[in-house]
Amino acid sequence: MIPKHLSLTLLSTDHCDLINDIPSLSEVVDKQLADENYRLRKSLLVDNPFNDLEASLIAAENDFDLNTASLPVFQEHLRQYYHFLSKVKRPSDRKYWDKVSSSLTIKQKKSPTNEINTDHQHLLQLWRKKYDREYNQWELDKIASIQQQFLKQLSDWLEQLKVLRDAIESLGLEPGYLLDISNGSLNYSDLEQLKKWAKYLADDKGVKALCEMIGRLRQIGQSEKIETIKTAVKIPEMVFDDDSKQEIIGIQLGKYLEHILPSELALMSNPDTDILFDLKYVESSLMCFDMAGIATEYVDQEVEIEQTVIEEDKKGPMIICIDTSGSMHGSPETIAKALALYLSTQAKKEKRDCYLINFSTSIEVLDLSQGYLISTLLAFLQKSFHGGTDVAPAMIHGIEIMQKDSFKNADMLIISDFVMSSLPSYCLEQIEAQRELGNRFYSLCIGNHFMVERLKTHFDSEWIYNPHNSSISELLKFQDTFLNRIK
Repeated sequence: MIPKHLSLTLLSTDHCDLINDIPSLSEVVDKQLADENYRLRKSLLVDNPFNDLEASLIAAENDFDLNTASLPVFQEHLRQYYHFLSKVKRPSDRKYWDKVSSSLTIKQKKSPTNEINTDHQHLLQLWRKKYDREYNQWELDKIASIQQQFLKQLSDWLEQLKVLRDAIESLGLEPGYLLDISNGSLNYSDLEQLKKWAKYLADDKGVKALCEMIGRLRQIGQSEKIETIKTAVKIPEMVFDDDSKQEIIGIQLGKYLEHILPSELALMSNPDTDILFDLKYVESSLMCFDMAGIATEYVDQEVEIEQTVIEEDKKGPMIICIDTSGSMHGSPETIAKALALYLSTQAKKEKRDCYLINFSTSIEVLDLSQGYLISTLLAFLQKSFHGGTDVAPAMIHGIEIMQKDSFKNADMLIISDFVMSSLPSYCLEQIEAQRELGNRFYSLCIGNHFMVERLKTHFDSEWIYNPHNSSISELLKFQDTFLNRIK
C-alpha cells in the first residue's frame, strides 16, 4: 500500500507547504490516497498474472501425501514446475531434476517410498520458494509503478493549485473562497479553466483595473438611524437631614444646651429652681429646639431616550448578465467570464447574494445566493449560446429577481459588446421603475461602443473596455444630486 508519510516525503517542499497551509487540501489528499490504495488492492487481485500458476502450485501441495508416494504424481508435478519456470522466464534446473526422475524410475521397484517422498517434498519446497520470490518481485514492481503514477498525478494537481493560488492571491482574493476543494468537486479540466481565467485577470492590467472598479459598486456607506434606548439617570431628590441644623422644626426633650428653650434656662436664675434644672438635665428632659436641614440626594431611575446612531449600509446583491452570443466569441467572451468569476467570488467573500444570467437570444440562469460548488459555477461559465443578441429577456428576468426580498437592493451589471437592437419600451419603463426604488443598472461594453448614444440614458454608469490596448473609459455617470433623489 501507499503510506501517507511516504507520499508526502516524495513531494516537493512547496507542495507539502501548500498541503499544510490549506486544511481542506490535506483532507482531499487523504481521500485521494485512500482511493488509490483501494484501486491498488483491486489491481493486485485483478491484474495478477500468477493466478493460474499459484493455483497449480496449491493443487500440487494438496496432492502431496507422505503416506502414498507415487512416481507418476511426482513426474506430473515436475512437468508443472518446468512450465512455471518457462512462464516466469527463469533458468531451468531441468538437468538436475531429469536425473532425479530417471534415478527414481530405475529404482521404482526396489526404491523405498520415503526416498520418493523426500525428492517430491524437496521439489514442492523449491517450487514454492521460487514462486514466492517471483510474485513478491512482481507485487513490489506493481506497487512502485502505481505509486509513481499516483505521485506524478498528485504533484501535477498540486502544482496547478499552487499556480492558481498564487494568481488568485495576486488579485487580492482569498483562495479559500474560490478553491473550494474540500468537497472534492474540482477536476483537472476545472483547474485548467480556472488557471486560464485567473491568469487572464492577473496578466491583463486593464481587466484587473476593471475588476477593482466594478468591485466598488455600491460601496459601503453610512446612514443615520434614531433608536429608543433605556438608560439609567440620576434624579435629584430633597430629603430631611438630621445632621444639618439649619431650621427649627419642633420641640424635643433632651440635654442639648445649645438648643435649650429660654424658659428652661430661666430655671437657673433662681436658687430654688436651680436644682430642678439639674434634675432635668440628668434625666435628659429639658425642652430643646428640634433642629434639622434639607439635603439633596440623587436617585437612579430608568428612562427611555432617543439617540442617533451611525450604521453601515451593507453592499447589496448583484445580478450579472453575461453576453455569450456569436459576436462575443473569443477574447470578449473570455474577458466577460473572467470578470463574472471575479465578481461572483467577491460576492461570496462579502456575503452578498449573486445571480448570474447567461444570455444570447435566450437565457440560462444560476442562483448563487444559497451557496454553490465551484465546479457548478465553472460549468455554467463554460456554456455559450453563440447565437444572436437580445439583452431584453435577461434584463426583464433580472428585474423580476429584484422583486424578491433578498434582491430588492440589487445592482445589475450587463457585460456585452452591445451589438444588438434597441431596448423595447416596456423594458425601459421597468428599468426606470426599478431605479426609482433604488436599484442601479450598470453596463460594461467590451469593444467598440456600438450603442453608446442609444443606451447612454439607461444606465447609472457605463464603461468601455478596449481589449486591444487594455484601455478603459467611463462614458456616463449620473450626477450625485440625481442619485440622491432616486435613492
